[in-house]
Amino acid sequence: MIFKSKTFVLSLLSSSILFSAPLVVSADEDNNTEEGSEVVTVSSESFDLTVFHTNDIHASIDNFGKMSYFLTEQRAQLDNSLYLDAGDIFSGNPVVDLQDGEPIITLLNQMGLELMVVGNHEFDYGQRVFQDRRDESHFNWISANTRVVDSSIAIEQMDPYEIFEFDDFSVGVLGLTQNPPATNPAGIAGLEFDSYVDTALQYEYLRDEVDILIALNHIGYSADRRLAEEVDFFDLIIGGHSHTLLTEPQIVNGTPIVQAGSNSSHIGVVDLSIDGDTGEVSVDGRVQAVADLSDDNVDEEVQNLVDQYNRDLEEVLSQIVGFTNTGLSREGRDFGDVALGNMITDGIRSYVNADIAVTNNGGIRASIEPGDITARDVFTVDPFGNELSILDITGHDLKEVITYSVNRRMTDAGPGIDLQTSGLNYIVYYNDEDRSFAEVDLYINGEPMDLDQTYRLATNNFIASGGSGYDFSNATIVQEDAGQITSAIIQHLQDVTAALGAVDYATTEGRIQSLPISERAVAEVPSDDDEEPVEEDDESIEEDEEPIEEEQVEEIVENDETSEETEDMEEVEENPEEETEEISDEVSEEPIESGSDLDEELEGVESEQVAEGTTEEEPSAEDESAAEVETETELERLPETATVTWTVGLVGLGSIATGTAAHFVKKKK
Repeated sequence: MIFKSKTFVLSLLSSSILFSAPLVVSADEDNNTEEGSEVVTVSSESFDLTVFHTNDIHASIDNFGKMSYFLTEQRAQLDNSLYLDAGDIFSGNPVVDLQDGEPIITLLNQMGLELMVVGNHEFDYGQRVFQDRRDESHFNWISANTRVVDSSIAIEQMDPYEIFEFDDFSVGVLGLTQNPPATNPAGIAGLEFDSYVDTALQYEYLRDEVDILIALNHIGYSADRRLAEEVDFFDLIIGGHSHTLLTEPQIVNGTPIVQAGSNSSHIGVVDLSIDGDTGEVSVDGRVQAVADLSDDNVDEEVQNLVDQYNRDLEEVLSQIVGFTNTGLSREGRDFGDVALGNMITDGIRSYVNADIAVTNNGGIRASIEPGDITARDVFTVDPFGNELSILDITGHDLKEVITYSVNRRMTDAGPGIDLQTSGLNYIVYYNDEDRSFAEVDLYINGEPMDLDQTYRLATNNFIASGGSGYDFSNATIVQEDAGQITSAIIQHLQDVTAALGAVDYATTEGRIQSLPISERAVAEVPSDDDEEPVEEDDESIEEDEEPIEEEQVEEIVENDETSEETEDMEEVEENPEEETEEISDEVSEEPIESGSDLDEELEGVESEQVAEGTTEEEPSAEDESAAEVETETELERLPETATVTWTVGLVGLGSIATGTAAHFVKKKK
């Protein structure tokens, strides 16, 4: 065993749960070893630790009863264990989002979570709510590369790391957050985010302070790999943000990396052992599929809470707002227009009578299956509560926006698509030789757009305010809060269903095309008349294909895409520290009137709106300026207070009555 100097007294405590828990030393309590401080040497005994980990839960609480039973039973049999989460516990389930995340904090407290790194979606509900939920947590929220630079904001400085002490051994956990987080810009105002590599290097001294050092990251799998390549003193990296399912640890530069999918589908289990004679740290890792756990084994206290939260909003969320024969799929949106994107943008444009509507792919979180469409479906598609923004913009400036959107999705295969449209068609041209971006042409009603003319544009407040690097600074703001995106979608679904009996769109209508530059002269553009919902034979409906979130890591990497895809984490930002979760990747003039029926039903789940200002993934390239942009289309937009925005969105419903274990040995440094 390697002897290390320490300034902490090591002891083992028991928790109120049925398993042992360590003594926790926060970063501000650890003064590091200084001259004259007491030096404690570690005995040459072996040490075993099991770490349970989750990531990108995204408010998916329905499995919590089974998960809690599994965690409790497993930990009761272990002398030393931890339960850690790699961020993004919020956004993705209206039952949680309509209450600004309070239900999931209560549940995770009950389940014994001990530490979480801050993910980008922790900022989704606004800064006051961020701090309130943090204060309610029995577990610490850490992030070493997040700094509060404006003391007037509600968010307080986070600890960079935490140290857990077990008898004669200590375990350090350093937190690293996506830089910058893909979220509503208002949610991160007054905060600065540093390079995760540079930040990690600043804490190398922890290597001599603890026996085991873990990086708990919300930066995405490709960024985890880069971190391992450039920083070699971590015994383990636990990742999140890219929704990647690694069935066993991936070894990069001698460091094992693990991640457990998303949406509460899996629990990661890592066994670490220190050999008392050699000082070597061995790592065994696997994942437990929650679906494989018995339905009879549930933590009844946790499950009762889950059931109660679901009952509270079931009546509202189960209301039918439309019908579709074809289904409305989001699949393929990285390559062109899709049925769901066309429906959403048609709804946005008609809702505020704009010339053009656009929305980013990261705001389209799930497809809608054939059959009745419920309010729950709508809020699952757009869980962020974003508002509509109306802008007047010239054709020239809109072309710059479209050009940026294409280039931010650039891959080796060529330009990508990030903006779905209504009232506007565009063709992206790439060079024949290397498929690099060449040009983009914009069309209105089948005719080339007049670049000097001014058009009325409706979009979500996330990209309108600069989210994901979009620049609308040359546009004139007509209205920043013209209603909820969900209200526009619901209204459109109701109107089309009433008029046509069903909301049926073709798989793609050709609103967006990608062609080699050599075909520019002969390209055909559909006119606006071709953009109406159409009925389609069942044979013509393509089945959804799950997009590949990130490149496969041999056969043992399974990309679990929950409500995002390698599209869900759609955050290919300019900043090198950013990782796109495409899983994984949001909001004009007349204010919307409330529907009294739904207002009454929602009474009790509303919260005070936080006055912070409004604006807001799930994958992409590499190097300090792109090495962290991964295939994760992450949610890139968020409301100030989800409860309020969700509530207003519901108002739009109107008056309807409605495994394999990998073994790795690492020599202690």
